[in-house]
Amino acid sequence: MARPSIKEYLASNPGKVLVLDGGQGTELENRGIDVANPVWSTVPFISDSFWSDKSSMDRQIVKGMFNDFLAAGAEILMTTTYQTSFKSVSENTPIKTVDEYNTLLNHIVQFSRDCIGEEKFLIGCIGPWGAHVCAEFNGDYGEHPENIDYYQYFKPQLDNFFQNDNLDLIAFETIPNIHELRAILSWDESILSKPFYIGLSVHENGLLRDGSTMEDVAQLIKSLGDKINPNLLLLGINCVSFNHSPDIMESIHKQLPNIPLIAYPNSGEVYDTVKKIWLPNSHPTFTWDAVVKRYIDAGARIIGGCCRTTPDDIKQIATAVKKYSKN
Repeated sequence: MARPSIKEYLASNPGKVLVLDGGQGTELENRGIDVANPVWSTVPFISDSFWSDKSSMDRQIVKGMFNDFLAAGAEILMTTTYQTSFKSVSENTPIKTVDEYNTLLNHIVQFSRDCIGEEKFLIGCIGPWGAHVCAEFNGDYGEHPENIDYYQYFKPQLDNFFQNDNLDLIAFETIPNIHELRAILSWDESILSKPFYIGLSVHENGLLRDGSTMEDVAQLIKSLGDKINPNLLLLGINCVSFNHSPDIMESIHKQLPNIPLIAYPNSGEVYDTVKKIWLPNSHPTFTWDAVVKRYIDAGARIIGGCCRTTPDDIKQIATAVKKYSKN
């Protein structure tokens, strides 16, 4: 059976909350793939053996990850392409031309579709401009972030993804800077021609990583009025503090009550950006059950996990979604 348009699906099933998969990069690392690389979780796909040898270990690991997220209850899953901008790939791998880059993206998307089947929704994942300079967690885009040509940075990946029928939705993930957000929101249907969402990188204090408030974000969106791209399907948060995420979601919902939301926080562990290690969550405040209920009450339509979330986390999310959603 052919998949419906995700935009039509969510509109015709207003009580439905889709379960997203979990932290792919950290899950691949847990399973033995060394992702300590400038292209991070893209690294297994760079090797020719991944594509030429269907029994290769890395190929089996990635397929196994998808299978386990599906078995846990994921209904919508992502391509492993967060750190796969043309700039990152061309500067850090043997892939140098746009043609070679398009071949890589086509292979990754097709492999992802083959892993999850035709009935599940597939998201084309795009990391922020800051990902290539490790700024997604501080929002520091230099002295003049307003002068960055964000479109030229994203264009190769956008051009590929928007032409790929295997993708149902495009994700701009972990956006930490309001100037980048403003740029994305300024692009019309000629650039963003299929449904997309924006996941904000928000500090535990409720501010965008660059210090902008959720009121600033809301005012930016409201200021666009009917000029906003109709393909903007959801707004939300990802790669954020598990314990603080419900408050952040409620803050966004209060400011923008008519926009469907998406939430996929980290596991609750805290990433030390200096030592580059994950530290245990010494003050677990909520369970997935409690967090998911608050997300749904705040208008979430897609819920999953980001860094360090496992298939077991997704199973807990799926159970809570079934318990609290109206469909």
